[in-house]
Amino acid sequence: SLERRQACIVKHYLQTWFFVDLASIAPIDTISILTRSEQSKQLKAVKVVRLLRLLKLTRVRRLWRRFEARSSIRYGQLAIVKFIVILFLITHWMANLWAFSLLLVDEHEGVPQWIDAFDERDANLEQKTRDTWWKKYINCLYFASYTMTTVGYGDIGPKNIVETCTVLVMLLVSGFAWAVVLGKVTDIVANLGHEEHVFRSKMDELNHMMQDRHVDSQLRRRLRIFFFSNKTAQRRGRQRQLIAELSPGLQGEVVMEFNRKWLEKVSLLAKVLFWSESSEHGDMFRAFVVDVSLKLHPSVHAQSEVFGTPHVLYICMLGLVSRKGRVHRTGAVWGADFMLVDSELLEPFESRALTYTELTTLDRPTFMELLKTHTENCPELRQKVRQFCCWLAFQRAFMVEAKSRLARTAFRSSSKLALVS
Repeated sequence: SLERRQACIVKHYLQTWFFVDLASIAPIDTISILTRSEQSKQLKAVKVVRLLRLLKLTRVRRLWRRFEARSSIRYGQLAIVKFIVILFLITHWMANLWAFSLLLVDEHEGVPQWIDAFDERDANLEQKTRDTWWKKYINCLYFASYTMTTVGYGDIGPKNIVETCTVLVMLLVSGFAWAVVLGKVTDIVANLGHEEHVFRSKMDELNHMMQDRHVDSQLRRRLRIFFFSNKTAQRRGRQRQLIAELSPGLQGEVVMEFNRKWLEKVSLLAKVLFWSESSEHGDMFRAFVVDVSLKLHPSVHAQSEVFGTPHVLYICMLGLVSRKGRVHRTGAVWGADFMLVDSELLEPFESRALTYTELTTLDRPTFMELLKTHTENCPELRQKVRQFCCWLAFQRAFMVEAKSRLARTAFRSSSKLALVS
C-alpha cells in the first residue's frame, strides 16, 4: 500500500535523498563566477555528488514490479510495447546523430552537406529547413527511420566524408537493433497464439486418427464439436494448476471468490459458510469449505450423453442439462443430498446433456474424508453436519412415506371401484 500521510513522507525524504538532492542542485558554477576565488573553484569537485542521484535508478525495478502488480496486461503485449519504445528511442538517437553531423563540418568551408538539398525545395518558404529546428528534426527522423527499416528512398544521403562515416555508424547500429527487435517481436507474436497453435495441432491429430480409422461422418462431426467446445475446460484446467501453486491463504481467498455463488446454493455448505461468520471457530469452518472447493473434480459430457451417479454433488459450469423434467443452466446445482447414506432418500440423479456440458463434482467419500480430517481440529463441525444430515434424512423419509401412503390409498380406491363395477 502507498503511504499517504504527508508528515511520514517528509520524514522519510529528509532521512534518505534530501541532502543528496540539495548538494546536486547547488549552483557551484554561479558561486565560482561571482566570487572569482581559486578556493571556490575547487568546490567544483562537489559536483561529483550529483552522480549519486543515479542511485535512484535502483528504484526503477521496484516501481516496475509495482506496475506489474497493478497491471493486468499480458507479458507478451508488454514486451511488444517495450520493444516499440526501444525502437523509437534508437530512431530518435540516430536522428540526433544525423543532425549532429552538420556541426562537424563548417558551413564556410564550402563542403557540401545533406541539408543543401532542402535549399531549393524551401526557396519559396519563409521558414527554411536549415534554420528551423523542428523541420530539421523531422527530416532527420525521416532519414533515420527509413535507414533503420532498410527501406532507403535515397532522397537524403551523405554529401561528404564526415556524413559518410556517420551513416556507416548509423547503418551498423540501426541494422543490429532492427534485427534484434524484429526477431524478438516475431517470437513474442508467435508465442501469443501458443494455445491456439496447440489446439490446432490436436485437431490435426484428431483428423488424422478419424481418417486412418475410417470414422463415420456423423461421429466425426460430433468429435470436432466436442473438441471445439472443450477449449474452455482446458483453460480451466490450467487455471487450477495456477491456483495449486498459491499459498494456502491465497488459495482460500481465490477459491472463495470463484465458488461462493454456487456454495450458497448447496444448503449444507451455505450453513457452513454462515457458521464460519458467526461461530468462534469460524476459521475452521472456512478452511473446511476451502478444502471442499479444492477437491472438486471436473468432468465434461457431449451432447445427448446420459450421466449421473448417486451420492455425487453436481455443479453445472457450462451448458444445458435435463433432469427430472427440468432444464438446468449454467450455475445450477443438484445432488445436494449426496451426503445421505440411504439411496432411497436421494432425489433422481440421472441426467442428460442437452448441449456440450462442463461440470464439477464432489462425491460422498471425498466429502467424508475431508470431514474426518477437519473434525480433529473442530469437533463442532462434525456435530453440526450430523445434525443437518439427520434433519434432511427425516424430511426425505417423511416425504417417501407420505408418497407411499398416498399411492396405497389411491390403489385401494381404484380396487373398490373395480369391485363395485
